[in-house]
Amino acid sequence: MRRPLAPAALACFLALATAVPVRAQTWDLSAYALGLAARADASELGPGGTTLVGRFRFMPVATVHGVTLDVAYEHVLTRNPEGGAFSLTPGGAETRGGDWMGADWDVRTTTRTAWRHRLDRASLSWESGRSSVTVGRQPISWATTLFLTPADPFAPFDPSDSFREYRAGVDAVRVRLSPGPFSEVEAVVRAAETPDGTRYSALARAQTSVGAWAVGAWGGSLHGEAAGAVFATGAVGATALRSEASLRRGEDGGAVLRAALGADRRLSAGGRDLFLVGEAQFDGFGAGRASRLLDVARSRPFRRGELQTLGRWTAAAQASWQAHPLVSLDAMVLASLTDGSALLAPGVTWSASGAASVRLGAYLGRGADGVDPVRGLASEYGPIPFFAYAAVSWFF
Repeated sequence: MRRPLAPAALACFLALATAVPVRAQTWDLSAYALGLAARADASELGPGGTTLVGRFRFMPVATVHGVTLDVAYEHVLTRNPEGGAFSLTPGGAETRGGDWMGADWDVRTTTRTAWRHRLDRASLSWESGRSSVTVGRQPISWATTLFLTPADPFAPFDPSDSFREYRAGVDAVRVRLSPGPFSEVEAVVRAAETPDGTRYSALARAQTSVGAWAVGAWGGSLHGEAAGAVFATGAVGATALRSEASLRRGEDGGAVLRAALGADRRLSAGGRDLFLVGEAQFDGFGAGRASRLLDVARSRPFRRGELQTLGRWTAAAQASWQAHPLVSLDAMVLASLTDGSALLAPGVTWSASGAASVRLGAYLGRGADGVDPVRGLASEYGPIPFFAYAAVSWFF
């Protein structure tokens, strides 16, 4: 059953706004547009071809007497080649939030074209002193590491996505308190539509500072199952260290550990900034061998959008270099330590103006590339074909 809660909240807020003097109101309006063309080689995963993605995002924010309405309404149009082609769907063409509010709709879908529109954010918030309450679709991140975030219970990013400007919103009630300048306590109650039906989560999180380290923990019920996590971030010299670990209930009823450890540092190379990131992840939900990769893809955690990778052991590394004030070069490697495969992703970004940028990039899978309908994938990243893209982003 669809729940038109977001349109109803918007209508109520607009009615309130028209009754309030202009001096008590503040308004802001921004937008984002993305045009992307991607070409994939033919592989065992499907035929080759060109995919086109267009995305337009309209983001009004209004405050009336301390109550803020935050909306992000967007259209995403995807054009696939004849017969389909492999694509990593960069650019936010997929939502991972669990559309409980009923704010995601089809405009037109054919065998080659998908045109969808949605409210990616639609929330009302109230802030007073050191406390705030937000109700509705909103972005929430409890991640500590940068790419591999197994302890983030809310719509984690795909670590291979080169377009991470906006985190997908989730449907929740969020209460935040700040007992002190370096401490925060928050609670989130969330409803999500999953392949297993409607699932509810109720989680509480606390964090504080201990010396040069920020530490914390969260716990409660995640999709109706007990879960908890700890996290810490700090620095050793000029190197930042990040860590997070969670315990979850497995599908067999036992406890499952999910953890990640990372380090990042900013250096100077050739008089320009060089930013390095390295992370390693153990995911107890992941496959311990290649023959189980498809089993993980069919599992409840993966179908609910909780897993970023399929393998049990994963490593990620990225180097980003500001080659010119307007040009940056980067290269990422996402490696499965379980089966020895890797995904390589180099890219270059040109800041064409203060509001527009052009990006060229590619993906290439390395490793065993067999795909068998019975035995499944020979490796996690090996079957991924060469995949190149060009994209233009515009903020206005």
